[in-house]
Amino acid sequence: MSQMLAEIKRIVNEDVSIRITQNEVLYEAITNAIHANATRITCLLQSFDNTVGADDTNIFFSRKVDNFTVIDNGDGLNQTNYESFCKYRTEHKKMMGCKGIGRFIFLKVYKNVQYKSSLAKKKEVRSFIFNFDFDTDNIHTALADPNDAPISVNETVTSFEGLTLAYLEDKKNLDRRIDLDLEVIRKNVLIHLIPTLYFYKKKGVGINIDLKDTKTGKTLSITATDVPDFSDKKFVIRDKGGNQQNFTLHYQIVEGNGHVYAYYCGDSRTVCEFADKDFKITLPNNISGFLLLEAEYLNEHVNNERNDFDIFPVRTDVYSTISWEMINTELKHLMAELIKNIVPEALAINREKLEEIQEERPYLIEYIEDQDIDLAGFLDKRHIIDKAKKKFDIAKEKLLAGAGKDIYTEKELADAIQIAQNELVSYICDRVQVIDRLKALVNKKERVESIIHNLFMKQYTDDNYFSVGKNNLWLLDDRFTSYSYAASDRRIKEVLAELGEESDDIDNAGDKPDLSLFFSHNPINPKSLKSVLVEIKSFDFSTKPDRKKHQGIQQLVDYVKAFKKKENIEEIWAYLITDVDDKLAERLRNDDYTPLFSTVAPIFHRFYKDLNISIYVIDAKTLISDAESRNRVFLDIIRKKSRLNDLLSTQVSEQKES
Repeated sequence: MSQMLAEIKRIVNEDVSIRITQNEVLYEAITNAIHANATRITCLLQSFDNTVGADDTNIFFSRKVDNFTVIDNGDGLNQTNYESFCKYRTEHKKMMGCKGIGRFIFLKVYKNVQYKSSLAKKKEVRSFIFNFDFDTDNIHTALADPNDAPISVNETVTSFEGLTLAYLEDKKNLDRRIDLDLEVIRKNVLIHLIPTLYFYKKKGVGINIDLKDTKTGKTLSITATDVPDFSDKKFVIRDKGGNQQNFTLHYQIVEGNGHVYAYYCGDSRTVCEFADKDFKITLPNNISGFLLLEAEYLNEHVNNERNDFDIFPVRTDVYSTISWEMINTELKHLMAELIKNIVPEALAINREKLEEIQEERPYLIEYIEDQDIDLAGFLDKRHIIDKAKKKFDIAKEKLLAGAGKDIYTEKELADAIQIAQNELVSYICDRVQVIDRLKALVNKKERVESIIHNLFMKQYTDDNYFSVGKNNLWLLDDRFTSYSYAASDRRIKEVLAELGEESDDIDNAGDKPDLSLFFSHNPINPKSLKSVLVEIKSFDFSTKPDRKKHQGIQQLVDYVKAFKKKENIEEIWAYLITDVDDKLAERLRNDDYTPLFSTVAPIFHRFYKDLNISIYVIDAKTLISDAESRNRVFLDIIRKKSRLNDLLSTQVSEQKES
């Protein structure tokens, strides 16, 4: 009488994920053998891939796993075990972490699984085939053939044959087989089964697993010596309902090559890496680590395939009462203490990473979580920054959502001030990128007018409110970051045309003056206008003779006079950004220009009293250096007042006291 015929296909299709691979099948088969008290397990891996062009011992290209066989010396398919096999989600071996669904994983990948179990006690051989047509009555039992060698020990042979079309189908060019790479397969099996092997090792049971390539005969083994001797640390998390959930971290941190294997476990098997749940930990190059986190809560929330958990990243509900954020927060606190005790230079490593982040994103320092600060040197920097940025953005959104109230609490005001300060810091940091871009343009002697122009302010601007964030005129002076009106090429050409001013042959077509006009007030209002006029020469202007450069300065003066007349402007500051060599500097001094102190080379200035016009001639490299210096002042003040500075000072004091 068949009891499973109607259900098997639905169970496989509906209860087993399509994401599983041959790896999960191999893990499950080996685990089943271990749970059947096997101490010696052999896995024979077979590939049907053509090996023409290679000899039997040296395969020069990647082969894939087709069928494989697992042979073990466990209890075998005795009557009790077979009855359990025939029941879906049986209670048998539940205490060992068995879900009663593992054998259905087999049929997701393979069409047929053949079992043959030789039982020493009864001197009999039991065999059957498990597939979609499996009938519980179709088990073949026979006494051992007296002509064969006597059955002295149990032996169960489980053969996996015929990949399903979901894993191998030539017509669709579909091939999901794993590589027959014994080194990789051994590593994966060991890592996945380490919790189980460790459990048995603590009981004094040594388990040996051999992995053999049937084509080459190459064999790799896993023995008890490959299983680390872990130490344990326990911690408690209070869940959404107020209940305490116990967690245990099994760890081994030793001298090594910097590798760290960190896994969340379920049912005494590794399920996923810490990094899969936003906790990517690193160790110094001279230290290696193995970390396994176990808990009954994790056992309860592992999925059927044991390759993920039903746990939310942040939120919780009635079923999932603890989030990954809650787990990792406590885990990081524990790891911080462990590493401080094991790695003498831990504080220095933390400081270095935090200082890197402050240098790169100082405005996010206030939003780095405490547990990330304690463990910063051993976490992925990008991950720390991304989390802090998310908190910063959430804080801004919360501030905007609460805007427009008549009365604010002290905390709301403090939060608003904090966000405003960090927005300013963000703006200052963005300026560093602009300076770096300008450096690149100067170094490669950029000649394209639009590229240079757009770095300072977008070309063809005609905007009556063109302020912070829309221009980079702070490169000249921070006073120019905000203004009421700005105009660029279009308006300038109109003004020059009305005045009959045309460019003469001082510059060729490629060197046409690049002009940006800045008004401190709307030019429609004729009262008390002040403006800034900027001419930016291409950064290969050093090739021009100094005489030509000086004629360009006089041309700028003529333009300024024209604008002053046309726009009824009282006061004008004009800037010429060019290459100031020694010969041009001498001409400027002879023309009554005064050298003003600057970080690299002097800025030359002349005030035309009768016209009320100031002309500044600045070398591009000087412009960069001065802008960097001003920006550095802002950043130095920010760093001195930052939360990180206080934390580092406290850590140094604590280190001295200890």
